[in-house]
Amino acid sequence: MNRLLILIFGLFLPLFMHADPRLPAIFGNNMVLQQQSDIQFWGWGAPGEPLTVECSWQPSILLDAPVDPVSLRWLVTFKTPAASMKRYTITIRGGWSDMVLKNVLIGEVWICSGQSNMEWQPSWGNLDITEAQYATANDSSLRFFTVPRLSVIDPQNDCNGTWQVSATKTMRNFSATAYFFGRELRDKLGIPIALINSTWGGTPVESWTPEEHVAPLNVDHPIWKYGRPGSLYNGMIAPLTTLQIAGFLWYQGETNTYNAEDYADLLTLMVRDWRKDFGADKPFYYVQIAPFRYVRVREGAVVRDEQRKALALIPNSGMIVVSDIGNIEDIHPSNKTDVGKRLSLWALQKQYKKPVKKALCGPLFRDARFENGGVRVRFDFAEGGLKTLDGKPPTDFVVAGADRTFHPAKARIENGTVWAWSDSVPKPVALRFAFENTSTPNLCNADALPASTFRTDHWPALLPSINIAFQYAGPDGKARVKLSTSDSSWIIRYRTDDVAPNAASPVADGIISLPVGKNMLARLFRTNGEAADRIDTFRIQPSILLGQPCIFQPQPNRKYKLASGELNLSDGLLGDTNFSSGRWVGFQGEDAVFMFDLGKSQHVKRVSLRFLSNSPAWVLPPYSTRVWFSEDSMNFKGGIEIQLPKAISGDPAHIHQVDHYINRETRFLRIEVKGLAGLPEWHSGKGGKAWFFVDEIIVE
Repeated sequence: MNRLLILIFGLFLPLFMHADPRLPAIFGNNMVLQQQSDIQFWGWGAPGEPLTVECSWQPSILLDAPVDPVSLRWLVTFKTPAASMKRYTITIRGGWSDMVLKNVLIGEVWICSGQSNMEWQPSWGNLDITEAQYATANDSSLRFFTVPRLSVIDPQNDCNGTWQVSATKTMRNFSATAYFFGRELRDKLGIPIALINSTWGGTPVESWTPEEHVAPLNVDHPIWKYGRPGSLYNGMIAPLTTLQIAGFLWYQGETNTYNAEDYADLLTLMVRDWRKDFGADKPFYYVQIAPFRYVRVREGAVVRDEQRKALALIPNSGMIVVSDIGNIEDIHPSNKTDVGKRLSLWALQKQYKKPVKKALCGPLFRDARFENGGVRVRFDFAEGGLKTLDGKPPTDFVVAGADRTFHPAKARIENGTVWAWSDSVPKPVALRFAFENTSTPNLCNADALPASTFRTDHWPALLPSINIAFQYAGPDGKARVKLSTSDSSWIIRYRTDDVAPNAASPVADGIISLPVGKNMLARLFRTNGEAADRIDTFRIQPSILLGQPCIFQPQPNRKYKLASGELNLSDGLLGDTNFSSGRWVGFQGEDAVFMFDLGKSQHVKRVSLRFLSNSPAWVLPPYSTRVWFSEDSMNFKGGIEIQLPKAISGDPAHIHQVDHYINRETRFLRIEVKGLAGLPEWHSGKGGKAWFFVDEIIVE
């Protein structure tokens, strides 16, 4: 019996040892290989299987590919020719049948990575792309490869995915920023271009850096939503490291507002590791994040400045500025065309030595000289001179003296420099430019490329927010509020007489009386008396409803925390267009009813409601509102419906106020809001559930 088993095994052993070779996904039909490079071409096979590789550009050469008996991997190295439009094949002979890779091009290969602004596809909507641009996407010399999302503990040597030829359909489902970069290179160089998209929205830079080089992270770091440090590098970059490439594109940073002050060092570390693993000091070109209404004071500005600083830390790198084509209400700006084109300026001039008659980027801070009561600023990348986008004096400069209180500065362009000053600061010692989250300055160079955020000081810039919490309305016409901050190393001082708080101002360590309709100015101080460079202003709006709890039907969506709970619509505090600030009450895909008891019968002239409109975020004004009144909470009258104007495509984020004129005595108010049935046809999410947000109901 044993002899029979041995005989059978011996007969079938050649079959077990005989199998078709397998390739990693990054090698396949329609791929592009980096021109004039030594390509490591590899795969898996059966041990002992004789394999050879033949490239059609060198048909007389057969490369032996012995299979390693342990790893089952085989590897050959071959040289690629200069880029051209000629289609090639690569044949792997052995196994049950030959494997032939077809429609292979030789050109330039770029890896494009980052978070959602690099990931954003035309098919997701909210992009300014013309039909003519879609038509030009039909180009067989442009090739795409998308690495699927994968977060894993250990580095991978393979991924899923297939190479695709650029066409209107495939371009719609590929990174828009990467496409428009590749489109420029293809048009200007006249050779094949390959774009490898390895992106994941919302991810921090630590996800893309090998874990052994990432310092321990706090439990509340955003990285834990996506795995752990290095997990995206392991799953989405490591499988690419055997490729020969032309360079890297990077668009990321929004999520690292969490630890904004570390971004320059974090990015430098990631680039160093990538270059080490790819085996070459390849160019690294990246996008400075756009202005946006972030929650924490200046966190976006600090990231932008850190990205500027990273240029000096990362050799062979380049950065573009997009403050002029961003949208402070939408973290995903719609103009990806110019983002791609601006990135291409670095590659075309620095790497490919093309005589593009345009600066590499907008003006970058070189130095500043404080003299004669002002500041003289010089810039790099301004050889053709400076100007402004709108022809007006330069904006977004602020200066401070030794007291660290910044004041808006006037500025003018003089002989290729900027002279800035403020009558309120006779002896300036610090200058900042475009250093708020939503700064959209007008300064640019002769090529209309905008100047980057910068500052000359090293004072604390990333300040904790000062939060105000409404407590109750007192009988003396004053509201009772509390001020707080998340960082206990700061003290809050305040004033209610429109004078800036100083080290002798009252400390906000309990309940504060704030006259309704008047301003409270609040400022952070260190225990040694050192003042923060920012003053916050709070104001309670007069309203008969002030401090009256609301009965919600249904309850607001729990995704967005309410700063004042059941008093959120009657705390007198108005929100801005940031719907996650805690001031707004949100509902998705449903109607809502708000019930109030005024405590006694009162004469009501007007009921005003404020709704937010921010269509890219799926936030639209509701369909209509009605206000009912009653003396006994049972029998309501009124109910005249007011329909709100319909949102239209391209509307900027704004707040829409609806006024109901009542002019009668009432004790109870019932306010009905009818939401939209679904997102409109023009919206990228058409048919989906729209949000509506209301932030305050003012009753006069």
